[in-house]
Order: sequence, then C-alpha cells, then structure tokens
Amino acid sequence: MATLHRLLLLLSVVTAAVATRKSLRVKRGLMELAGMIKCSTHNSALDYMLYGCYCGLGGQGMPKDQTDRCCFRHDCCYGEAEDKGCKTKTAQYHWKCDDEIPECEDLEDHCEELLCECDRDFVECLKRARFDLSYKFWPNFMCGHDHLTCN
Repeated sequence: MATLHRLLLLLSVVTAAVATRKSLRVKRGLMELAGMIKCSTHNSALDYMLYGCYCGLGGQGMPKDQTDRCCFRHDCCYGEAEDKGCKTKTAQYHWKCDDEIPECEDLEDHCEELLCECDRDFVECLKRARFDLSYKFWPNFMCGHDHLTCN
C-alpha cells in the first residue's frame, strides 16, 4: 500500500509540474484526471484520494459536503461511460490547460468525448466547492452502508 501511495505521489508531482503551464496539450492515460485537477484547483489529486465518502476508490453513504458530491457525480458520469463501453481507467484523450481552464481537444471518438467531459465537469465542480480538511482521510465506517443511485 505504501508503494502505491508513493507511485501516486510521484505521478501527481510530475503531472502537476507539467500541467500547470499556461497552455499544454496532454495525453497520458490515467494521468488526465490528475492533471486536470491540478490545472483547475492547484491541488494534487492525492488531496482527494481519501476525502469524504466518495472521493477515491469506492463510495457509500451520503456525501459529506459539496466536494464529496462532486466525487459522487463523477463516479456516476464514469458509470454511464462504462455502460456505453468506455474504459474509464485506461482510456486516453487530449486536453490542454489554458489559464486554469481544462479544455478537451482533438477527441477521436465518443468515449474520449465522454471521459474528457466527465473529468472537466468534475474539476470545475471541485473548483467551486470548498475543500474541508476535516473530511480528508475520512474513515469509510463513518459513511454508512447505503448506496446512492445516480440519476
């Protein structure tokens, strides 16, 4: 587990360093979302890994705040993309960071469009939401066992 955290930290740092330039075209698989988060919020994707009940892996219970609701909606968006045959964890797409605004570009198919829009909408939601440090590293057992359904 420590190795995974170190790898994610390294990938976030590299992505952050590259994605914060004024205008940059990016295509690298799993790194798109991390880069968009850094571009739009200036936060590391790792800041959201264990935030609330829906940010990071899995999800259950009621979202704790607006940031957690952003994560829940992003999970729903990815679920819809998966239902349409898209590979949400491995698909790649092009985007650029222009003045802290992630922009999808040169998208080659429907899955690239869906995933880029899911990620872009997510980071715009995060940008509007307040990051509450009290929900960072929130324990799963405090989330309850209910599962919300996506609309």
